[in-house]
Amino acid sequence: MNTTTRVLAGVALAVGLVGCSAAGTHSGGTDGSADLAHSGAESAPQDVADRDVSGPEVERQIITTARATVQVDDPAGSADSLAELVTGLGGRVDDRHTWAGEDADEAPPRASITLRVPSGDLTTVIEDLAELGDVLEVSQSSEDVTQQVVDIDARVEALRTSTDRLREIMAEASDSADLLEAETALSERQAELESYLSQREALADQVAMSTLTVDLQPTAAPAEVRASGFAGGLASGWNALLAFLSTVLVIAGTLVPWVVAIGIPVAAVLLVLRRRRRRRSVAVAEA
Repeated sequence: MNTTTRVLAGVALAVGLVGCSAAGTHSGGTDGSADLAHSGAESAPQDVADRDVSGPEVERQIITTARATVQVDDPAGSADSLAELVTGLGGRVDDRHTWAGEDADEAPPRASITLRVPSGDLTTVIEDLAELGDVLEVSQSSEDVTQQVVDIDARVEALRTSTDRLREIMAEASDSADLLEAETALSERQAELESYLSQREALADQVAMSTLTVDLQPTAAPAEVRASGFAGGLASGWNALLAFLSTVLVIAGTLVPWVVAIGIPVAAVLLVLRRRRRRRSVAVAEA
């Protein structure tokens, strides 16, 4: 077997470690080895997946997500307390919104906060919500991603073995065409490896840190109790009288500036006219 055939066969072997079954050794010419290398270079490591994870020795990988609605006196202050609690446990705040509310009836103040809580502390944090106010609703869901994690770990291991082998092939290559072939295969394997490592890191974060979203609503104001019968009528009449007097005062307060601005000039004009009439009357009497 010449040098070119040996290098290309090595590339095919490295790719086979990633996902393909071991191919039989070709003792013929260069073309057969090149076809094997080309077919392996374009195949993803699919056959590494679907490993058995049902055994008791496998550590389960669970992603937990929870959501709660809590009625509190101060939504913004309660959000601060939650953020401080979770941060103290080693968690973090991923998202937070606070609505101040201009009209307490139509748009009361409220807040929403999304927290990443260490998975082991999620139950404790949910129980502590009762200290903030009335817990109206709590929901929790879990997703088992053990199979996905095991598959990705296997792919990562196979890709690392493949890239190590390709580097050895590149070091031994004596022909530029052989080197280019190995470099191309190595570049593809490295890109796949980085993609799987990124997926693994994201899954690890979701497993280690559960997501908890808390909606904080203001405490509802107590309903107004209205009296009935004579007492109710008396109270209604009194309230109507107070409302009328309040309206009268508002109107009076509105008119005062106008009275001052217009009344004083009018009074001055009337005073001048009155004095002129008196003078004319005196002049007529003396004549």
